[in-house]
Amino acid sequence: MGKGLGKVALVGPGAVGGFYGGMLANSGVDLKFLFRSSYEDVCRKGLWIIHHSEDCREERVEPLHAFEDNNEIGECDWVIVASKSTANDQLEEILKPMVGPSTKLLTLQNGMGNVENLAKAFGSKRTILAGLCFTCINRTRPNRIESLLPGYVQFGQYGSVLQESAEEMMFAFEKAGVQIKKAESLDEVLWRKLCWNVPFNGLAVACGGMTTDLILKEAEHRSRARRLMNEIQSAALGHGIAIDDSFLKRQFDLTEPMGPYKPSSLIDFLCGRSVEVESIWGEPLRRGESKGLQMKELRKLYEELCTLTQNK
Repeated sequence: MGKGLGKVALVGPGAVGGFYGGMLANSGVDLKFLFRSSYEDVCRKGLWIIHHSEDCREERVEPLHAFEDNNEIGECDWVIVASKSTANDQLEEILKPMVGPSTKLLTLQNGMGNVENLAKAFGSKRTILAGLCFTCINRTRPNRIESLLPGYVQFGQYGSVLQESAEEMMFAFEKAGVQIKKAESLDEVLWRKLCWNVPFNGLAVACGGMTTDLILKEAEHRSRARRLMNEIQSAALGHGIAIDDSFLKRQFDLTEPMGPYKPSSLIDFLCGRSVEVESIWGEPLRRGESKGLQMKELRKLYEELCTLTQNK
């Protein structure tokens, strides 16, 4: 763990990628950011992280190694993928110049199917990790990222329990000041995260741009959120993963203090960007129905979101 990560590239420095990439860079990791639309802004104004849990402390990312061309970054020891899963069909082409035979991969993306996508593109025998980010982070300007709730990142490994090769990345996050947890089963933590993402990201969009406090306040929306959680719980059980009712209750307890929070999918929707419909709602729906489960609430929400986002 003491040897460090080597050369690291980060693709998709939006809210999540910018925050964790910035934390890693400020802790001494040799990290190269691949920017797209925000490249000019961060080069001119810098990249800033605002920590709301620390009296809104402002932290500049220094040094900031910003690139616009993936070929200029070259082959890396690690590549971190934080782009939206809606770009998964383009990832192989984007990542190819940075991925060599021994490059290890970490995805911080939302939803299901992301590690499988990387394994298909670059081989299932390499180290592929997923970091599930249980946190509240928004990018409020192209160069400004606000952490509303630090939370934690839970790591799991594709195709196995966590191996020694994964320890160096987890150690780097920990050294950067990020709370980490380990998952013996990646599938388990994926299903658990969906218990929040499916209802709150989904209903925020489907209910016309509703913040989480209003979802909790309105009895029907709150009841619908619980029914969606119950279906995710059932689908997980169908795949051999038990999620206690107490965990579902805790999702409501954790959401209460967030106040008028806009989930990431709602922000994308309001800004006219593509929404991660397939990875967050479509894939768990298909996996649940493959076990013969009747997932009426998730099917309804998925179809609503498909209709609302078809022109996004």
